[in-house]
Amino acid sequence: MKKKSLILTLVGGLLLTHVNAQNIEKLRMGFNKMEFGMFIHFNMGTFHEKEWVEPGQDPMSFNPVDLDCKQWAKAARSAGMKYAVLTTKHHDGFCLWDSETTTYDVASTPLKGRDIVREYCDAFRSEGIQPDIYFSIWDRTLGIEDSITAQDIVVIKRQLHELLTNYGEFRCIVFDGWGNCGTKWTQEDHDEIYNYIKSLQPNILITDHYQLRRGISKDEAYKNVDIFHYEEPWGEWAPEGNVYASQQGPTIQSQWFWKLSFPDESLMSVDDIVNKHIKVLRERNCNFLLNCAPNRKGLLDDNVVKRLAEVGEAYKNLK
Repeated sequence: MKKKSLILTLVGGLLLTHVNAQNIEKLRMGFNKMEFGMFIHFNMGTFHEKEWVEPGQDPMSFNPVDLDCKQWAKAARSAGMKYAVLTTKHHDGFCLWDSETTTYDVASTPLKGRDIVREYCDAFRSEGIQPDIYFSIWDRTLGIEDSITAQDIVVIKRQLHELLTNYGEFRCIVFDGWGNCGTKWTQEDHDEIYNYIKSLQPNILITDHYQLRRGISKDEAYKNVDIFHYEEPWGEWAPEGNVYASQQGPTIQSQWFWKLSFPDESLMSVDDIVNKHIKVLRERNCNFLLNCAPNRKGLLDDNVVKRLAEVGEAYKNLK
């Protein structure tokens, strides 16, 4: 896979912007008031019956013929969701925006000329819902795996610069693939990228899927992220008495990315969503981030849209 030429000197250089501890705590409190959000796993895996699709797929296979982010946003609003998180890039490295770092992106698909990240942000903001993003450090198509090199960090920064300067302000960025999957990193790597993100968006909150699995204390882990992310399918749950700003995410369907069987499968129940998750987690300082996977047409299945509307009615009455 040919890479587009990389501009090694980043615009404006690296300005280390430090958000003071008082402001971080204010941002954390505001984040947990959001309470309920939509995780959206939609990427190359959607079209290949895989959770972790192999790298270097034919971009032309990514072809959501009826893509409508407004439909996703309206369904999220009907459920009472206040924010969303989109998989802008998963572990295989496919980018839902036109990136200068690779041709493995939406510009090489039948959708060329469209920007899914832009459409997502515009659609959710128009419904009064905060759009946020997920980003995989692990990029198997560009070979960002194993030990991260200085050149890898250049590529990562370029992609983050594109995402964090072209689509308005985000409240949260969720990292994955950094240590828990295919990459190894040093504290210096982490700090360089963390500080770079804060230089672009000082008020963004950073989390990743790895910090709670490092075998260190939560107090120590909390120094590396602004909020915790509990990945429920891995058996992670925000504990009783949790004092750390957090979010927890399972799936309304049986897996993260859409599968051919999904339209005929049962979904997480209204009671499970509202009473066994939202109600429980609100008492544990933890948002509920429910994954709802769009199908290959680029739409949420009818059963998901219906269930989210049912959730919204029950959520209104939650005490």
